[in-house]
Amino acid sequence: MPQCALRIVIAQTAALLAVLAVVIPTEIEHWRTSQIAGANWFFGIYDTTIPLLLILLLPYFWLVRRPFLILESHRWERLKTWWTDGPTATVLDRKSVHGTLVALLLIAFTSLWMCYRVFDLSVGDREQLRLGDLPPAYHDEFSYLFQAKTYLAGRLSFESHPTAARLFDQMHVVNEGRFASRYFPATGLWIVPWLWLGWPSLGHWLAGAATCLLVFGIGRELSNNGTGFIAGMLTALSPGMALFGNLLLAHHPTLLGLFFFAWSFLRWLRRGCLCDVAQAGLGLSWAMLCRPMTAAGFALPFGIMFVATLCGRLTRSASEGRTSPDPRLRYGLVWPQLLAMSLPLVAGFLMLAIHNRAITGSMTTSPYQLFTDIYTPRHVYGFNNVVRGEQHLGPRVLDHYDRWAVNLTPALAVENTKNRLLAAWQWTVGLVPLLAATVVFLVGHASDRRWWLIFGAVASLYVVHVPYWFVGISNWHYVFETGPLWCLLLASATDLLARNWLAADRPRMPVWWGLLVVSAVAVNVTDFPPLWFPSKIEVGANEIAFPRRKYQAFEELLRREVTRRPALVLVDADPADRHIDYVVNEPSLSSEILRARYPVAGWPLERIIAAFPTRAVYLFHAKTGELRRVGQPGNRETQKGE
Repeated sequence: MPQCALRIVIAQTAALLAVLAVVIPTEIEHWRTSQIAGANWFFGIYDTTIPLLLILLLPYFWLVRRPFLILESHRWERLKTWWTDGPTATVLDRKSVHGTLVALLLIAFTSLWMCYRVFDLSVGDREQLRLGDLPPAYHDEFSYLFQAKTYLAGRLSFESHPTAARLFDQMHVVNEGRFASRYFPATGLWIVPWLWLGWPSLGHWLAGAATCLLVFGIGRELSNNGTGFIAGMLTALSPGMALFGNLLLAHHPTLLGLFFFAWSFLRWLRRGCLCDVAQAGLGLSWAMLCRPMTAAGFALPFGIMFVATLCGRLTRSASEGRTSPDPRLRYGLVWPQLLAMSLPLVAGFLMLAIHNRAITGSMTTSPYQLFTDIYTPRHVYGFNNVVRGEQHLGPRVLDHYDRWAVNLTPALAVENTKNRLLAAWQWTVGLVPLLAATVVFLVGHASDRRWWLIFGAVASLYVVHVPYWFVGISNWHYVFETGPLWCLLLASATDLLARNWLAADRPRMPVWWGLLVVSAVAVNVTDFPPLWFPSKIEVGANEIAFPRRKYQAFEELLRREVTRRPALVLVDADPADRHIDYVVNEPSLSSEILRARYPVAGWPLERIIAAFPTRAVYLFHAKTGELRRVGQPGNRETQKGE
């Protein structure tokens, strides 16, 4: 048996054993709990239930060597030709280009349709209330919106309130003389045009669709059109992509930059063109301006490859001379390549320095770091964060939110990493297909060594986030950018297995593998009562809907009960709910209704009322939902001086 074929057999066996090690214990526990509950085992299936049934059918698919269908038509042959074409195809006719355009349109449409499904989901008791019509769900979203509104006003920051700044401390917003989001500037810039159009999430939808197209381009670059199509469609159908596409977070703008970088870099490795490496630098610089640590983690293996490649080319150029027939050496020395990659990054760092200086007064201190130092020192990056943070507690700490942090130990870091990995697989395609694909990739290897950059980016992203105590939104948002990378690895394993099964005269095995993947996607995006319901995408949307409905109820309460305008609403937070914070204002602090914190040290009620003589003052108790006007003669709240 050829060594390559033996390696594939070992890879298949290892993948099957890994899957069985997960599926069997999970389904035993599933059966046990269903018996206790008096329910049918197959109703309300787990991620492992359909894979278990497919594994039971595996001998049939393996042993029967007759194909399901005999496809010998001209159209089928043309599809096979397009599917196996790659970036180095010698024949590129009009039909091939047409097929690629159709694939790209299908991927983009699927991505946009998935985002719209989440946006259009009915929530609450009123069917006409859609998820996309509700306010943001997370503190971070409000901060990014704050940033976009600041930029839309033509400013990098606003001044803090001149006399009562402490009342307007806002989550993830720096309020130390300058009033500005703590986050890095590119996400706010990305939101600006869509906010101006009145549809801020549209930009994230488009960034997601563009990312899916770039995933297709990467898969095609590394293998063929078929691999790219599978990876692009799986990314477009990912429930995590659709859910986060409706959250105003930094992930989708970051994805756009990172995958433009990866696609351009991989093309540069093949072609050696200066324009490719310049595009890679631009993409990475944009991602850095969105999420610097994520950009660094993603790019680390690419950076190692870049340096190694340039060193190798420099050595060959010196030894062979500039007349070498190798087209990758046509630029002679490596300095143009180095500058093309470096200059966009230098420009990005310069933009960050200007941004930092405008908000914190220091080119080297970011608003992100300043916010952590002043308001949430226990949230600091690294192990033993709570112990280290407690040594730097100050008067401005948001104590209740700051105490949410858990002290990071090696054991907790391992647990977080495991949870992030499981959640990433579940929210991308599915636990079983991605587990099997990962084992096949690692053991069976890929024909193009550039594939290891994809796996290296996955591993690096996990490593750089190990020293953070919080596992992440939905248990994975810190490694969210690995989602399309997992889809690429699954597509690579699919291509590798299908080619080897067909060569080994196992024509039904690709169908079995396809059922394994398609069933995972079906559970993610569809309901099929009583077998599986609700779909994962609905589960995730309902999690987002819970805080959004609370914010919506607060907005409706203000519209209904705050009858005297302009007004100042003092928010007495619910100590049992640290993740809902109603103190959200416009950057200019000029709204008809301002929201302020209460109580604040040194600011009794009488002083607040005196500081805002032109505004009616209301007090909202978040725990009870009670809203009342205060500051009127004889009002008991004023008399108590709360």
